[in-house]
Order: sequence, then structure tokens, then C-alpha cells
Amino acid sequence: MNKNNLISVFTNASVNKYSCPYCGNGELRLDGSINSRETIASQAEHDEEYWDLTFVRLVFSCSLKCSSCDELVFVVGDGWVEEEYYERPDGEVDRNYLEYYRPSYFHPALQLLDFPDACPEEVIAPLRTAFALYFSSPAVCCNSIRAAAEEILSALQVPLRRQSGNGYVPFAKRIEMLAEDKQSVRMLFDAVRWLGNHGSHSGAQVQSESHRVSW
Repeated sequence: MNKNNLISVFTNASVNKYSCPYCGNGELRLDGSINSRETIASQAEHDEEYWDLTFVRLVFSCSLKCSSCDELVFVVGDGWVEEEYYERPDGEVDRNYLEYYRPSYFHPALQLLDFPDACPEEVIAPLRTAFALYFSSPAVCCNSIRAAAEEILSALQVPLRRQSGNGYVPFAKRIEMLAEDKQSVRMLFDAVRWLGNHGSHSGAQVQSESHRVSW
């Protein structure tokens, strides 16, 4: 799936081109219209002196349908309003307000990468959890990817338990057990380990590379 579709928000007129999680061939397209509502907290600010339309905060839901197999995927998330300027044919500058939507959950979850035919189910399961949480909780997503990486090491027969039978071998030590000629693989596993550790800490600020606003 194109990375840009995963890190950008969308509008009613231009929904990102997500791949179908069922058939993997079709493109998910808007089925009907986006149901968008202003939150109660946002409405309460209308009487403030500073208020204008760019302070509007939204919640939305919509359904997407696969162009190939007709699978339906439901989406919920939040949104906001931005002021945009454009030049009219007569040369005058005009403005418009456009709603932007940021997805939080897809159901069924998008499949963000393809699994090799021989990929063990023990690896696939935590990755599916990571896919489901990618948009709403990047920190927990990273932790699930770490769990999948540990399962990959187990599939490669890298020991999980100490030879003495007392306790487990730390993830970092298991990575060091990979063959010396697998330096690039070690670096990849170390990156996954670091992100997973960071995602496990209380108050972790792991964020996806997306277009975000702060309220």
C-alpha cells in the first residue's frame, strides 16, 4: 500500500486510495457520503471572542467499498476545518472552508503489508493487531510489531529461554545471536526493539508520520 495514503488526511471530495484488506487487489472507494458532526465541546466554544470556523472539531464515520470484490470497510475518526484561499478567474482572491478527516479505526482493519506464504500464524497475529491500532494508538502498534519480531526470532530457532531453564533471554541478546553476516537484519530488529520499548513506556509519545493538528 502506498505510504502516502497512510500518513495523510482526506476530504469528502478526495478519499485516500486504500487497498482492500480482503482481496488485496481492489481500491476502497467512498460508499455514500461522509457522516460528519461537530462535537459538543466544539459547539460550546462558539460564543468565545476568539472563535471562528477553524476552531471547529469534528467526528465522522463513513463506509468504503472495494472496487473489485465489493467488500465493505467502515471508518471512524475525527476532523477539523481549515480556511483555504484561491484565485478566481477575474484575479480576485477568495476563500473557502474545507473539512479534513483523520481516520482512527478501520473495520475490518487495513492490511498494511503482505505476508509470505510460509509466515507463521504466531507472527501474523500480533501484526494484525498492529494494523488495527496503527491509526489510533501508534505506541501500542509499535509494541505489537515488537511482539511479532520476537516470534520471527523464535521461528528462526533463536533461543527464547536460557539454557539453564531459568528465565527468558532478553530481546537484545536474541538479536545478537543472529549470524554475523546478518548485520543489516540485526539493525532492523534493533530498530523494532527500540520502538517497541518506547511504546511500552507510560506516557510514550510515539506518533505516526501523519498530518496532525493540535487543539
